[in-house]
Amino acid sequence: MGVKDDATDEKKYGEAQTFEPNFKGPLHNRSCTDIICLILFILYFIGMIAVGIIAFTSGDPRRLVYPTDSNGTICGIDEIAIDKPYLVYFDLTKCSPTKLSCHTPQVCVSECPKKYWFPIPEADYLDQLNLTVDQIGEPICLDGVDPAMAGFDQEQAIQDNKCAPYVLNSTDVFNRCLPEFIFRIKPGDQFLKQLIMIISDSLESASGGVIDEEKIQSGIDFVAGFGGSALVIVEDIRSSWHIILIGIGIGCILCFLWCAIMRFIAGFMVWGSILVLNCLLGAGTALCFFEYMTIRDSETQMEEEFEFTLDINYYLRLEKTWLIGAIACGSLFVILLLLTLCLCNRIRIAIALIQEASKSVTAFYSTLFWPLFPFILEMFVIALWALITLYLATATNDEYNLNDLSVIVTNRSIENVQTIICGRAEGVRTIEVLENATDVFCTSNSTYNVSFKYLQFFNLFGFLWLLNFIIGFSHLVLAGTFATYYWTFDKKNIPRVALGGSIWRACRYHLGSIAFGAAIIAIIQFIRILLEYLEVQLKKGKENPVVKYTLKCLKCLFWCLEKFMKFINKNAYIMVAIYGKNFCKSAQKAFFLLMRNIVRVAVVNKITDFLLFLGTLMVTAAIVLIAFFFFAFGQDYAVTSFIATDVINVPSVRYYWVIIFVIAVGTFVVAKLFFGVFDMAVDTLFLCFLEDLERNDGSADRPYFMGKNLMNIVGKKNKFSKEEEW
Repeated sequence: MGVKDDATDEKKYGEAQTFEPNFKGPLHNRSCTDIICLILFILYFIGMIAVGIIAFTSGDPRRLVYPTDSNGTICGIDEIAIDKPYLVYFDLTKCSPTKLSCHTPQVCVSECPKKYWFPIPEADYLDQLNLTVDQIGEPICLDGVDPAMAGFDQEQAIQDNKCAPYVLNSTDVFNRCLPEFIFRIKPGDQFLKQLIMIISDSLESASGGVIDEEKIQSGIDFVAGFGGSALVIVEDIRSSWHIILIGIGIGCILCFLWCAIMRFIAGFMVWGSILVLNCLLGAGTALCFFEYMTIRDSETQMEEEFEFTLDINYYLRLEKTWLIGAIACGSLFVILLLLTLCLCNRIRIAIALIQEASKSVTAFYSTLFWPLFPFILEMFVIALWALITLYLATATNDEYNLNDLSVIVTNRSIENVQTIICGRAEGVRTIEVLENATDVFCTSNSTYNVSFKYLQFFNLFGFLWLLNFIIGFSHLVLAGTFATYYWTFDKKNIPRVALGGSIWRACRYHLGSIAFGAAIIAIIQFIRILLEYLEVQLKKGKENPVVKYTLKCLKCLFWCLEKFMKFINKNAYIMVAIYGKNFCKSAQKAFFLLMRNIVRVAVVNKITDFLLFLGTLMVTAAIVLIAFFFFAFGQDYAVTSFIATDVINVPSVRYYWVIIFVIAVGTFVVAKLFFGVFDMAVDTLFLCFLEDLERNDGSADRPYFMGKNLMNIVGKKNKFSKEEEW
């Protein structure tokens, strides 16, 4: 079970590394690599800038952020509505939960209505809604329609959609006026039932027909669900942003402590987990076998045939269930025990590498803060991509028309007509309709330029390429830093500017190699997105089972390919950082080195993944627990900041579990950033360790650079005294 066990079939996976007298870690004498890829990357980036210019000059994302009335006027933005930033929906019962739209006239107003109004006698609703006369307001109408005008026909104005059939006390939610009651009243409340009846009476009074109360309920449920949940959640997050930042900050401190103490607890965590898992499987085997024997010897054992059911107790009464459980647990117990015994030495190597990685990370504290730089760049790229995508999505041609085309007058000989003006600015349109036409109002229809769809795909690939470029750059910089640590024989002489030197080498020589590796991953990810897009498009028509199966296979294939290429890329960047060769040569060198030590690779990767997963889980769980107690019991206790003497007040939020979820996600992202550095340290030191074993023999001329713990595990030692130290 020596070192040679892993170095199988050397001819197939290249020759082992040979000693190089001048090799002392990351080479300083290197040249630029993969220049053509860098040129292509720069040209593509210039193309993205051009697409961005086209998007910014053609699109108008304010239409998505700010409300727009029936004429396409942007409330609070367009000149004619500059002093009217809020939008009122005439009839919320016309809102459709299925189409996510409100097919009713919409008008910009200077402020949301704070009173109620119905076109029926006040006596019919004051007592029912428990309102006073002071809470009764005025009707809301389109611009140019004055309800106070002499001879104003209120009923006709409502039928012509010039005035709202009712007005409710509203509140501003993202400049949309939504009924105030949706934030404080639950479905089935008595006030809501009375309000639905009054709205029904108002609509019947205006239209002269019978109104279905279920449709009113459906419309109100849609608005209540939209305004009372999603929009309120955003408001809760806005009022609790400082608590979210504090929670994520505490998560950063815990991640830092975890990385620092990993050298002391790695062995305990790994061997303890293996022992506990073996004990659980052994106990599970014994328990299942005992239950099997008990049921088999019992006189009341079930004789009926096996059948599928949702009743779990049915399966627990079957002796076959416990027999299968005993066989499964026993098999896993034997396999895990044999793996533990056979791979014991390699597990010790993995633990030693993790401990060494902890030392290297604490030797360069700056590496723990390095991920913040690529993270900020990634956020910038995501924001830029989202902005360009948004502008391209809103680069539409607006066409204004009426909701009912049958009332439009095309015959010029008809005299009894009325004129309706739709649209705004250059898109304004004057439409003549029959004079007796009712329930008619303007609508807008946006047509999307097909060429912009291709620009969206161009922008998407550029986003993927840029994002993977930043990730690759971060990997290469960290690899150069940790390789410098390993290949420094006397760890007391570690250069303190190793991170800066690695950044310089990456920027000066290897941006092309980073672009090469990033392009490979981006192409695979782009194909995966295209497959998802194709699957969605095919679902709109009749599904073909063969095509559906083929797509599933392709999606699985490219998922596996992406995982494999990310693994290759990561190790290729390590070799680029050490030797300064181009991407392809570095990828080949790393791949052959790993294949010559494939068992060690599997053990080290899985144990590292396990410890980092455990760390991420524990840090996130700890922060979630703290946040829960803060929101659940913080009102009863004064929470004092450890930074200042001010008391942190618990914000009043409706859905505190959403805030906890946001804190959990933020902490998880931070933990992944911190532990990503640790993972890179382990991978870099592992490749250096494998090269160290192949290059050196422990003599005075060819000493091992690994730590004493690793040398003891693999049975190696340097064969010279301190006085003869290399």
